[in-house]
Amino acid sequence: MLVELGILGALVASKDQTASSQQLAEASKCEEGVVVRLMRLACSLCFCDELDEQTYRANELTIMLVRPGWQGAMRWMDIIYPVTANLRGFLSSTDFGRVPDPSDTAFEYVHKKTMWRVLEEKPDQRRNFDLWMHERKRHEETLWHRRYPACASLSPDTLRSGPDAVLMVDVGGANGSQLVNFRKQTPHLPGRYVLQDLPESVAAMVQPPEGIEVVAHDFFTPQPVKGARFYYFRNVFHNWPDHKCVEILRNIVPAMDPEYSTLLIDDYVLPDKNAQLRSAIADIHMMYMFNSSERTERQYKEIVSQVGLEIVAVYPAGVNEEAILEVRVAVNK
Repeated sequence: MLVELGILGALVASKDQTASSQQLAEASKCEEGVVVRLMRLACSLCFCDELDEQTYRANELTIMLVRPGWQGAMRWMDIIYPVTANLRGFLSSTDFGRVPDPSDTAFEYVHKKTMWRVLEEKPDQRRNFDLWMHERKRHEETLWHRRYPACASLSPDTLRSGPDAVLMVDVGGANGSQLVNFRKQTPHLPGRYVLQDLPESVAAMVQPPEGIEVVAHDFFTPQPVKGARFYYFRNVFHNWPDHKCVEILRNIVPAMDPEYSTLLIDDYVLPDKNAQLRSAIADIHMMYMFNSSERTERQYKEIVSQVGLEIVAVYPAGVNEEAILEVRVAVNK
C-alpha cells in the first residue's frame, strides 16, 4: 500500500528525504490519517525512520523498496501469496508428501495452471517477475567468469577460432546479462556468443545485446549448437524435478565435444548440513512452485551421472550458497 499509494516514493523524493505526514499526504493525494497509520507500521518494520511525531526520514530500506524491481516483486506476490496460504491444503491432498511425484504442484493446485502459463497469459505479471529476478540478483555475485577460475587461463591459443567456433552458449539465459558481462571482460577471445531462450522470450526482446546471437530454443529439444567451449545454465535446474533435469541434459550431451566442451551449472548447491536460512527457504519455494528442489553436490552427481557426465570441480561463491559446477563428459575408466 505504501508503494502503490506513492507514499514511500514521495518520502524518497522529498528534500533531504525527510517529510511530515501532511507533506506526504499532499504529495501522494492520500488522506493524512491513512498516511499516519501506514507510516506507523512502516517505521516499526524499519522501512523508514520516525524523527519526531508524524515526521519521517527515508533510510536504505525505503530507497530499496521504491526501485522498480522491488515494486515488481510486491506485485508478483499477488500470485505467490495464495500459493503459500494454501500450501498445507496441497500437502494434505498428497498425504503430506507421502504420494510420490504428485501430478500437480502447489502452484497448480491453487491457480489451476503452471507458473509458466500464468506468465504467458499475464504480461503485466511477466514484467513484474522479470523486474524482480533482475533486482534479486543485483547484489549477488552473479558474474560467473569471476567465480570460475578456469576463465583466468583462457587465451586465444587455447580456444577454437573461425566462423563456426562458439565460445559460450547461455541456455535459457533470459536477457543474456551473463554473456554480455563475459564478452565485455574478455573481448580478445575468439568464438561466438549464443543466447538461447523460449520463442516468446526472444520475441519480447526489444534490442538484442551487441555481439550476441539470440536464438529461440527449448532446452527439452536437442541442442543445435555443436562443440561450444561452454554450455552455461544459470538458475535453470532448480526449476525442474530430477527426471526433467535428466531430460535437459540428455538433449545437450550429444552436442558436447568430450575433448573441448564444458557444461557449467550456476545455481544453489546446498551443504550436507547447516544450510543457510535463505537456501532452506529457496528450497521450499522450489518445492511448492515446481515439485523441484535446491540440491546438494551429491544430488547433482546422481543426476549428471545418468547421462554420462561427471562433476570435475565445484566452485562456491562468497557468502551465498550459490556455486558453479564444472561438468564434463565422463571418461571411461
